[in-house]
Amino acid sequence: MANTANLTGVGNLGVAIADPLIGSTTPNTAEILEVTGQGEVSVPTTLTEVQLGIKVQGKTATEVQQATAQRSTAVVDVLQNLGAQELQTTSIQLNPVYSYENNTQTLIGFEGLNTLEFELPTNQAGAAIDKAIQAGANVIDNISFTASDQALQQARLQVLSEAVKDAQAQAQAVFSTLQLTPGEIIKIDINSDDNPRLSPLVSNLTADGAFATATTSIIGGPQTIKASVSLDIGYSPNSAGTPACATDNLTGVRNLGVAIADPLIGSTTPNTAEILEVTGQGEVNVTTTLTEVQLGIKVQGKTATEVQQAAAQRSTAVVYVLQNLGAQELQTTSIQLNPVYSDENNTQTLTGFEGLNTLEFELPTNQAGAAIDKAIQAGANVIENISFTASDQALQQARLQVLSEAVKDAQAQAQAVFNTLKLTPGEIIKIDINSDDNPRPSPLVSNLAADGAFATATTPVIGGPQTIKASVSLDIGYSPNSAVILDLPLNGLQQFA
Repeated sequence: MANTANLTGVGNLGVAIADPLIGSTTPNTAEILEVTGQGEVSVPTTLTEVQLGIKVQGKTATEVQQATAQRSTAVVDVLQNLGAQELQTTSIQLNPVYSYENNTQTLIGFEGLNTLEFELPTNQAGAAIDKAIQAGANVIDNISFTASDQALQQARLQVLSEAVKDAQAQAQAVFSTLQLTPGEIIKIDINSDDNPRLSPLVSNLTADGAFATATTSIIGGPQTIKASVSLDIGYSPNSAGTPACATDNLTGVRNLGVAIADPLIGSTTPNTAEILEVTGQGEVNVTTTLTEVQLGIKVQGKTATEVQQAAAQRSTAVVYVLQNLGAQELQTTSIQLNPVYSDENNTQTLTGFEGLNTLEFELPTNQAGAAIDKAIQAGANVIENISFTASDQALQQARLQVLSEAVKDAQAQAQAVFNTLKLTPGEIIKIDINSDDNPRPSPLVSNLAADGAFATATTPVIGGPQTIKASVSLDIGYSPNSAVILDLPLNGLQQFA
């Protein structure tokens, strides 16, 4: 049995590199398995960054500038008193406003916008937004979440360890299937992710005092840290047995190493040109058990305050229901409040406001339908999407299984070619693993715009399978069998060996 057990643990990697039972296996530079492991860690976010603005319109530039300055000063005072960190001005704009009629451009006034950015603990951010808007802010540019520097640094180290373990597990799956003996790790490449912050929550608030009386609830989502580690691992074939046929063992899992270095035919280190390049494909369907849901609370009304208060109240009720149901990964994904206009006779008239708060959560699929029903009874009235995924454990098992399937497929292809050409296979010169990114299934898309859409019915939710794919490429050396004449007529020409 190939010595691959130590490839699966971080603590035992050094043993696999130089096993005293097999000696130092410094390989031919061409006999290398190239494998890349992926690591991913979700870090709870604790800080919220907010960009908000003060937008003012008026007849003259002086009037607009003075009003913007006064309201900006009031907002800054409020945020400083609340202990906002990293408080800074990010833009100051003053622009003329024109009307167009009968192909004539007419100056009708000016618009000013001052934008500020600040950071606070997420549990304080909602109240800070409310008080800033009471003080004069009326635009939210974006909201984003981040973890602390210490938590991010710990996650970066953890994710590297996870990536190494994944590379080891993949290598073990391939070596075990091919019956190869792992040697030294020749090269290690670390590819850390830039770790971008979560996509911001985008919102537009254009009415003064929009958050005058209600409290905005903000739930920060996790921040995902990713990294990959690539290992070049040398190997040597297992020559512990004698095959019945030099190519028969290419279709089996356990005997390929014997076929590669048959003691009866000797080591078959090939001419560099005598190589068969073959790529095997593997695909495994994994049963999904988890459902991710994005749903929203959409409200329309005459005033921004009316809409915001209704959206806040209903959002709070939905969050309470989902928390009581044990929803995981519950987070706010967007907060929007926008004016609604009518256009008549080339005139735009403000007719009201529309607010939309969006939440995302995860539950076992057999609980997701009831959770959607209860959330909509509590006030949700939009479902943006639903997607399904398997558990992390099931996905990891599938990734290793699919690598084995890809190796078997490459072996079967090689056997067919070698048998037809009557060639004698030699050593496996190189192995490349190309794992799939394993995207999640396309989400189910739905739009529900009527309140209480699921008030009395139970929603059936049936998750589809998640497909995992991978390919493994083998470079297999070979030597021609001079004792056999190839029966390959080509266009009526003479047969040749």
